[in-house]
Amino acid sequence: MWHIRFGTRWMAMLGLLWLGLVVAGAWSPVPWVRAQDGRRSLTELQDREARRRAIEELGRSGDERQMAPLIDALRNDRDFMVRSAAAEALGSLKSELGLAALAAALDDSSADVRTAAALALARLGRPQAIPALRARLRDQEPTVRSAVAQALGKLGDAPSLPNLVGLLADAEAEVRASAAEALGALGRAEATEPLIRALGDGNLYVRSRAATALGAIGDPRAVAPVIELLRDPERTVRASAAEALGRFRDRQAVLPLLDALRDREAVVRQNAAFALGKVGDDTAADGLTDALRDEDPRVRARAVDALGALAAPRTLDAVTDGLRDSDPLVRTLTVQALGNFKDDRAIDVLAQTLAADDALLRRRAIESLAKVGDARVLPAVQAALSDPNPAVRASAVAALPRIGGNQALPALLAAFQSDEAAMRSAAAFALARLGSEEAFAGVVETIGRWSVEDALARRQTLIGFFNAVEGSESKLEARLRMPQGRLRRGALLALVAISPSPKAGDYLGALLADADPDVRRAALEGLARTDSARLAQAALQRLPAEPDPTIRADWLARLATLRDVPPELAAVLRQTAQSDADPDVRQAAVAALTRLRLPQVILPSPAATPPLLATLPPPRLPDLKFRMTSPAPPDDVARREMPRTRTNEAARALPSPVPERRLPQPTVERLPSTATEIPPTSPAPTPTPPVAATGAPPARPPRPTPAPRTTPTGTATASAAGRPTRSLPRRTSPAAQAASDWVSLESLRPAGTASLGDLMAGKEALAIRHLEQLAAAQMAFRMASGGSFATLAQLREQGGLEDWTGTQDYRFTLYVTEATPSGPADFFVVATPTVPGLTGRYTFYVDASGVIRRGDNWTGWLPMVQTWLPISVPPERQAALPGTEARPAGSPSTTRH
Repeated sequence: MWHIRFGTRWMAMLGLLWLGLVVAGAWSPVPWVRAQDGRRSLTELQDREARRRAIEELGRSGDERQMAPLIDALRNDRDFMVRSAAAEALGSLKSELGLAALAAALDDSSADVRTAAALALARLGRPQAIPALRARLRDQEPTVRSAVAQALGKLGDAPSLPNLVGLLADAEAEVRASAAEALGALGRAEATEPLIRALGDGNLYVRSRAATALGAIGDPRAVAPVIELLRDPERTVRASAAEALGRFRDRQAVLPLLDALRDREAVVRQNAAFALGKVGDDTAADGLTDALRDEDPRVRARAVDALGALAAPRTLDAVTDGLRDSDPLVRTLTVQALGNFKDDRAIDVLAQTLAADDALLRRRAIESLAKVGDARVLPAVQAALSDPNPAVRASAVAALPRIGGNQALPALLAAFQSDEAAMRSAAAFALARLGSEEAFAGVVETIGRWSVEDALARRQTLIGFFNAVEGSESKLEARLRMPQGRLRRGALLALVAISPSPKAGDYLGALLADADPDVRRAALEGLARTDSARLAQAALQRLPAEPDPTIRADWLARLATLRDVPPELAAVLRQTAQSDADPDVRQAAVAALTRLRLPQVILPSPAATPPLLATLPPPRLPDLKFRMTSPAPPDDVARREMPRTRTNEAARALPSPVPERRLPQPTVERLPSTATEIPPTSPAPTPTPPVAATGAPPARPPRPTPAPRTTPTGTATASAAGRPTRSLPRRTSPAAQAASDWVSLESLRPAGTASLGDLMAGKEALAIRHLEQLAAAQMAFRMASGGSFATLAQLREQGGLEDWTGTQDYRFTLYVTEATPSGPADFFVVATPTVPGLTGRYTFYVDASGVIRRGDNWTGWLPMVQTWLPISVPPERQAALPGTEARPAGSPSTTRH
């Protein structure tokens, strides 16, 4: 029994040791350093772990402004782990500003730093780093040589091929494997023979990488040697060989791959099924049909995908049975496979799938129906435009041109006018893909119903459509000369939205004289929004000649917003205020002059009555202490002065015409001063008596002079107008003299303003809306490009996204993956708060399912390391997820891996 007691004592000691490590970690004095504190922390923190954490946060920030502290840490930090972390962070930022520092770090005394610098240079992707990397191919440390080989392969340095071939004979297996991988990345046929020899290497990873590299090169000489690897004792090597044979697409590999479908390892069977689908030989159909009954769902998924690529009619029933499979990936790939069968039975099954609970299945069914292109399913796809999931709606829009052609034009134009940005973007792609004159004319006529504000707000949608249509600008210019007013207006708004400002101004200026008032009004609004200088110039000619009084009033309202008014335009405004036939236009002209602070306006008067001169003082400014009198009137009207008025209504309220009288001039009035002064408490001045019908007005009584008032110190002060003022003593409350204390942000929030939680909720809602747009735009791009996904830059270049505002609160990262034996081509987007806890509480995630999910962890966002809570589920499944913030969409309850 002694050995049992001995084992128990060892277990107890290990348990105590583990407990001590946990307690030590919990009481560690190392604080967590945020990205925004990184600059200060790198220079002040003495703890190595704290500096390393700060550097990692700076690298994850994605902000090029953090380059300086990272470069300083890479060059000067005393600890090699911190320097290595700085090199990795510089590679994550992918800025050319770190190129020189990383190249210099290849000579660092630490092998870890040199390795990190080589890998970071590979991530930068700059060919300027190649000479420095070549110099390290003979580094004494194998990890450095391995990293340098990988970097040269990713940078595509073909002149390094002989050196990389030489590394295939390196003493370290890690270096040989990296050299084989680099040669495959270069894709040069000269590396085929050395890689074939590497298939006999004693290390399994070298053999595996060599087989993958040969598949990437695709030289037929390597087919037979790679087939031999299907009998390798290591499953990793067999799996790599099976995948490589699919890339060769050589029919002599079909029988060996069918044998591999019966391999004892699931990963080999999975890759063999994937390869058979790539080869595309009908003789493999029966073997793949048998693989649909494999115990491993990944094998069944790759088998149904391969059968879809073969599209043999005799396998249709077996493929359709995949819709009843228990695995969601098998069901999804089954729907995709049915799109390759040109058979009525497949079309019927796909049309029925549009009513499935799973939103991803509905999307894949629409894509498959688009591949079939049968107009009989047009009503079913049009019905999907009202699907609760936005990604399904966008997929339906993208599929309509391929299914219905011009028959789908009304539905596409309706989607083009949608309030949902993702629907508009998808409709723009679809209408451009339709490519008919009817579609182009329909788009222009639709834009003609919009306001200028709507056209500018949807500028990205318009750019996406007109950029995709060849010769769109000349077509729009031709429609500016068409008799239909709505077509001219739509062409005008489109040109304003997509053309540079000077050229758009030419179109707008020309159409200010259009016969259609709606076109003139649109041209005026567009000119006011795009080119205010040209607006002022055009007003000199067009304002007096404009026949429509409502448009003249609109002109005056636009001109009132100008900052600089030429003297000629001021004269036109005065003339309009004096003699325009419409009273509303005259009033608008006076309001414009008042807004522009032009001092005098000649007001209209009845016939046989001398014109009245009203002086409009400028608006009272908060920093002025006196209201200044306006300049003296000209000599020819000096005897016809009227009292100064504040508004045009006051001017119109003057009595009926009276004989010429000299009215008293207003005096300078004292305005209330700043908070430290109060107006004197003197009697109110006697108001000016009204003008009688006949006779001169009574003499104005003198204003009483207030008595001087003394300040608290007994001395009197006088104002600039000669009247005494005094300064109020400052009053300090006892609370203000108390010692300061920390307060929360919520306690400082003014009453009536939104709370911090409400602000964060608004930012999160905006991030969710952007994720919905991204998912829908990706589907539209996938439909237009034939199955590939776009990067974020490509979506913006193609006009697949609306112009975002407020996205600085969340950082969006888009990942695109290619089809592999383990899964189809896919994408996913992660939205992370820029400042966790301030700009957002959650990290959000969306993938091809179109379902938005959220997680509480701001750093460990990967789907495989945590469970994400779906925030959009179909209404019929809301009961299954209590407490979920339901939004109309369809989704499984867990993240799809």
